[in-house]
Amino acid sequence: MWESILDNEWDEYAQSWDVDPSVAEYAKNAFNELTKNVNIDDLTVLDFGCGTGSLTQLLSPRVNNIVAIDPSSEMINFLQKKGLTNVLPIADYLSDELRQAHPELENKFDLIVASSVCSFLPDYEATLSLLTSLLKPDATFVQWDWLSEEGTSTMGLSKQRVNQALLENGFIKPTISTPFTMNSSKGNKPVLMAIAKKA
Repeated sequence: MWESILDNEWDEYAQSWDVDPSVAEYAKNAFNELTKNVNIDDLTVLDFGCGTGSLTQLLSPRVNNIVAIDPSSEMINFLQKKGLTNVLPIADYLSDELRQAHPELENKFDLIVASSVCSFLPDYEATLSLLTSLLKPDATFVQWDWLSEEGTSTMGLSKQRVNQALLENGFIKPTISTPFTMNSSKGNKPVLMAIAKKA
């Protein structure tokens, strides 16, 4: 959910984000699929592109701690109001400079989740490289995005592009599936889920 729209426009969405039932449904589906595939208990987690924290809130009771990052300060304000004591919210873009300014980002993570974020990035592959550097060896990266077919210009990411990007960034045996579909006014939209281990 980044940079394809100006930050202040995401700020404008923050007020209505948590009352949109599709936001909660997406987060619940993502969480259910995550916990089917990954034992999240007591992990240190980075929620990349956390928005108002719909997924963060579901993760919080089970994990050790979460760094939740989003460039929209208003989205982060709504997350802070949820009073999640094991969550450190950061309103900023992920960058090498931010990593140097926040020691918490250097405490290599057991798990990074990115829910409906990567297809909005201006450079998915470069950002994935930075995220990889924040993971411990043998740690897990999980992303969810709208599925697009290879070679189409529709919003989303293709399985082929995600698989190639994960392999090029040192992940082993990525698993890519479409575990759920979201209904919208534009029809059914399948959601891509990728799970990969850092070598």
